[in-house]
Amino acid sequence: MFKTETLTAFVQVAKYGSFTAAANAQGQTPMALSKQVSQLESRLTEALFERSTRKVSLTEFGESFLQRAQQILAQHDSLDSWLEARKGKVAGTLKIVTQSVQTYDETVFLWLAEFHQLYPDIELEFDVQENMIDINNDAHDIYWGVSDYLGQQHPGLKCRSMWKADYGIFASPAYLDKYGTPDIPDDLQKHRMIGHPHAQPGNLLVVNKTPNSKQTEMEYQLLPSPIKSVASHSDLAVQGLGLINALVDNLDIKTYLASGQLVPVLQDYWYQNVEVYIYYQQVKFEQPKVRAFIDFFLSKRGEW
Repeated sequence: MFKTETLTAFVQVAKYGSFTAAANAQGQTPMALSKQVSQLESRLTEALFERSTRKVSLTEFGESFLQRAQQILAQHDSLDSWLEARKGKVAGTLKIVTQSVQTYDETVFLWLAEFHQLYPDIELEFDVQENMIDINNDAHDIYWGVSDYLGQQHPGLKCRSMWKADYGIFASPAYLDKYGTPDIPDDLQKHRMIGHPHAQPGNLLVVNKTPNSKQTEMEYQLLPSPIKSVASHSDLAVQGLGLINALVDNLDIKTYLASGQLVPVLQDYWYQNVEVYIYYQQVKFEQPKVRAFIDFFLSKRGEW
């Protein structure tokens, strides 16, 4: 690598044809400039200048090297100009992935026009991956609304908490009329649930063994699951097809509870304080586009 200071010294001497004149223009001493050029010639193992008592002129090799040095310095100046111009400017392509379209519907899409108006130079790419996210094969800038497993698998990721909520159990009144309302977890053995094909296993219903438990490890029961789906669990539950697990602050759950189409089941045995996170890559200097996105949409958290 050639230092830009050394190349600049060479170009200035070539421009003025004099170490003294170039040194005055650069605010250096002729000796300092001469030393830089001599070091450059030693590295190149060829002379750049023919020196006489009256003038300094380029050698044939020096003429050729001058053209290339000027190109390098012009590119360096262009890079400096670009960096200066982008100061304070937030731009680039931002790739976001979540595990449910509904997460976007509730936390991002309602305010997307406002965000785009504030940051018109950020290009957004939204993706949904229903199954477990593997960041080695699916690289994104932001993993939006993912539970703690991603942080456990990749402790080098940065994360921010999005929200905490109880993980409830819900069913339709018609379903409970048919199968009965369980009073304790042991009563669940005669019930069925709507499962998830990507869960391991897909028929796992999260339910605590003791009432009002504060444990941090999930407890669960395995129930018959004649229907497994990656989406629309609440809609299927409304049809009386089985019990479901869902976060209590899920918009669909709130709506169906308010209308009486779903009711809570075994509420004293719910797993409490499920935490959902935003994950993003660990870098020395946080990318402005990532910070802008996270800060903006978390500022809307009170409206989710």
